Amino acid sequence: MSAAADTAERILDAAAELFATHGYAATTTRAIAERAGVNEVTLFRRFENKRGVLHALAERMGRRQAGRAAASAPPTDDVRSTLLGFARMEIASALEEGGLAMRLAFDARSVPEIAELLGEGLPDNLGGLAEYMAERQATGDLRDDIDPRVMAEAFFGLTSSYVMYRQVMGAADVPTDVETDQGIEQLFDLFWSGAAVKERA
Repeated sequence: MSAAADTAERILDAAAELFATHGYAATTTRAIAERAGVNEVTLFRRFENKRGVLHALAERMGRRQAGRAAASAPPTDDVRSTLLGFARMEIASALEEGGLAMRLAFDARSVPEIAELLGEGLPDNLGGLAEYMAERQATGDLRDDIDPRVMAEAFFGLTSSYVMYRQVMGAADVPTDVETDQGIEQLFDLFWSGAAVKERA
């Protein structure tokens, strides 16, 4: 990673922590720069302003969304494994960025630029996964009697609730490795049992 890229990531990490803790409106560019160990001019050069930092954070979070991953997923006959991979990716991202995402969702009610940003990203994520579901319905890999958007919503309901229940309610330990956690696979299998085409006897 280049020095410039490393600096940008440090700024984004600092912003994510401060936005999650204090909220977007209460966080200043000076505070972000101080937390990142850079001067404010460096932040302005890289991101222009606080809104630019917010957009870059949203872009970083978006790279680990199932809807975006589905759009670039290589063709495969193993739809179950592909969707399980998307579920693990969504859960890992939410565990890492969950505090920030929840705070931004809360702040969206009073901060127009956050509401605008969430309004752009969430439909794209849902739409991208729904499009993947529709494609796999057309190839006979998923049930075609369920609206693909409903199927995508069910998928996100599963991944979101898994994280929210743990982070907000403190109901269970967060897995140390989502790639090998059997509980996630078992939870995914509940979704898969309803989405997969039933074998005819």
